[in-house]
Amino acid sequence: MKRKWFATDAIGATLWQLGVALLLLWLSRFAFAWYNADICAVDSLGEVLRLSAHGLRFDLSALAYFNALFILMRVLPFNFIYSAAYNRFVLWIYGICNGIMLAINLGDIPYFRFTGARLRWSNVLNITTDSDIWRIVLQYAGSYWWAFAAVGLVVAAMIWLATRVRMRPSAGLFSRIGWRIAVAIFFAGVTFLAMRGRAGAGVPLAIPDAAFAAHKSPQINVVLNSPFCILRSLNRKKSNVEEEFSFFDDATLATIRNSVHNGSDSLARRNIVTIVIESGGSAWLDSIGPRIGGEKHGLMPFLDSIAGRSAVFLHTIACSRSSCGGFTAVSCGFPAFDPFYFMLSPYNKNTLDAPARLLGERGWDTTFYYGCKHGSFNIDQTAFASGYTRIVDREAYGNDDDYDGMWGIFDYPMAEYIARDLSSRPEPFLANWFTVSAHGPFTLPDGWPTDSYIHPEASPERGLEYTDQALRRFFELASAQPWFENTTFIITGDHGNRDFKGTIYDTPYIQSHIPFIVYTPDGSVGPAINDSMVFSQHDIAATTLALAGFDRPYVQLGVDAFDPSAESFGIQRISGRYLVVGPEYTIYTSPDVKVVEEIYDTVSDPTMSKPIDTYDQEVVGHMLRWAQAFLQDYTSRLRGDRLAL
Repeated sequence: MKRKWFATDAIGATLWQLGVALLLLWLSRFAFAWYNADICAVDSLGEVLRLSAHGLRFDLSALAYFNALFILMRVLPFNFIYSAAYNRFVLWIYGICNGIMLAINLGDIPYFRFTGARLRWSNVLNITTDSDIWRIVLQYAGSYWWAFAAVGLVVAAMIWLATRVRMRPSAGLFSRIGWRIAVAIFFAGVTFLAMRGRAGAGVPLAIPDAAFAAHKSPQINVVLNSPFCILRSLNRKKSNVEEEFSFFDDATLATIRNSVHNGSDSLARRNIVTIVIESGGSAWLDSIGPRIGGEKHGLMPFLDSIAGRSAVFLHTIACSRSSCGGFTAVSCGFPAFDPFYFMLSPYNKNTLDAPARLLGERGWDTTFYYGCKHGSFNIDQTAFASGYTRIVDREAYGNDDDYDGMWGIFDYPMAEYIARDLSSRPEPFLANWFTVSAHGPFTLPDGWPTDSYIHPEASPERGLEYTDQALRRFFELASAQPWFENTTFIITGDHGNRDFKGTIYDTPYIQSHIPFIVYTPDGSVGPAINDSMVFSQHDIAATTLALAGFDRPYVQLGVDAFDPSAESFGIQRISGRYLVVGPEYTIYTSPDVKVVEEIYDTVSDPTMSKPIDTYDQEVVGHMLRWAQAFLQDYTSRLRGDRLAL
């Protein structure tokens, strides 16, 4: 028999076992805070202890939800709860429910760096839409083995500690049915109170309540736990929404910004091909990276050569840390700030003045090339919602010999397929190719030669070297086609460099930069580098329509990057705050966008090592006012279905 530490009745055993689960959930916060200290703005153990103390009621709420069935089964006022078979079954319920709770919280330690926010139900839905989810889980088990090991060890410790108690029936007064019914009612009340997280208030404890404990906005992620955040965001209609901002009356807003574009004088019936490079942050390009505080890597020499013949918008900021969010900005023209997912939101049936829809109505053939399985991370659905009428995914490609075993068709054979397929499409055409091979686990086709690679081992760098070869092959084949000279190529990334913990590329300013390259083989757009303005990823959609000379009024939140009179800034949401990037300063606003919390001189300090105290107040004030106007315009249009005329 396993050695027990003590014997007690069902109530004592239940309290002990709940206490074990609660303690481990609470302690896991320290691992989260240590691993993500740079994002969460915590720099001392004392600060973590203070935040963890405030987080206890969020932990109690999650504990109550995950253990409601366990508690109910334990406090039933009947003697069969002490039978060995029944108690084993109850312990299985305890282990499964609390194991899931702890796995969620521990698993979010590394995943948090991909999203910048605690897990929400929308994240879970987005992750699980891929039919190869178990392959993906196994891949991440290799990359983040320590997180999976931590889950195993912590759950094992929980089970071991939980079984150190031996249950025995109550005696005397405590064995009477009236007393046991009273105890059951008391437990039900306490459990309900713990779920709500507060007494006497009209509403239960909510995610925003964590802000009251934080001295800096990112610290709310230390106060919270991920199981609580998932539970509180289960209501899709209420959780995966953007709250509407209101700072200005309509007349004042109109003086600050106008999202209604008049259109051009005449259509330029050119083909347009947009290439979105998976994980293609600017830091990897030698033509851009050193100019934003990085260094040369030599990974993508072909793309660097294209950049040398193109218009390059040096400072372009990704709107999201996720592929789906970044693609929404490129294809639809509005930001999907983490953790918001457009296709999982109540707005997914909105009419959009997206380039594919508008140009499709004016005669463009529209195709989206994405080598993944249908439904993967909702990206092909986003393309369809934005107006692409033809989707070429892994099934349409039709040859799984070129499947990478995890995400989709390898970039090189897909490049060859697209070059051939475009030659069969009627002109003008609008095409978008979303690459996949620079995503972990960074596999290459069997026998692919890597002798000439700088990084022959599986790595993000090797993935980008392979994608660069695929781009070279695509342009080699395309250049021999009659449509090539009449085509405008736009090259960008879905998001910046993610999860390069401990390097300069994992700092918000450098990490958020993505390429924005416009290349025309006939030289109609000449080579130039725009380094005086900062653009957002959603400006790419407005620029696409301008390059096509779209000749009717339309709604786009972004600006034409070639318009010298246009004003834009980079904007992204990180840990609830808004990062606003300008030519001189980068600022963090408060979550309500009413004040500026931190200011950085990212010209001299691109790694954002220390906020500054002395700055041009007029410039910073203007950046805040721009952000307020943009977010008011965006959220009111999104919620009111006014992203189209």
